[in-house]
Amino acid sequence: MQTTANKYYKILDAYGIDLAVEQGKDWYPSAWRFCKQAAKWHDVTPERVAAIVAVTSPRARWSKNIEATVGILQDMHRPMFKRQTYYGVLRRNAEKGMLVANDRYYSRHVTGPKVSNFYLNILGYQEPVTVDSIMSKAAGYGSDVNMSIRDEVQDACRTLGSVLDLSPRDAQAAVWIAYRRSPS
Repeated sequence: MQTTANKYYKILDAYGIDLAVEQGKDWYPSAWRFCKQAAKWHDVTPERVAAIVAVTSPRARWSKNIEATVGILQDMHRPMFKRQTYYGVLRRNAEKGMLVANDRYYSRHVTGPKVSNFYLNILGYQEPVTVDSIMSKAAGYGSDVNMSIRDEVQDACRTLGSVLDLSPRDAQAAVWIAYRRSPS
């Protein structure tokens, strides 16, 4: 029986291990650079932007996630009737993004294992592993992630990271990129 770490290694190999590792190491720092730039444009903290990115991310492509974050930041101080009606992500996620944008204690809205770890990874934490539907599919499961799949994926990313001299965060990013065959 093939382990999830072995499956992930084969995905990296098919994409190009060196390329996946290079892009994986840069993915989260690049997301953080976006957060810092967007924070300057909209006069908020980069941590708040990272929280908006995280809460709007479930089931969203990265490009749509960024579009939603920018739209929410543009609309955060506008009255309700002047806000966009659709941000390109699930409505519930967009509503949560607007809460994060406007709540003084915004971090209390960054909840759930995927969203919380994604937020921490963007902030620079190396140990948490973001487990989303892409990582579940890459492991050979469907798009729904339960606790046992989450644990298995996290262990696989830690194992793969130790083999490739990567943090668990960067190992996850490398697999995510290689599986999608694109860093965005």
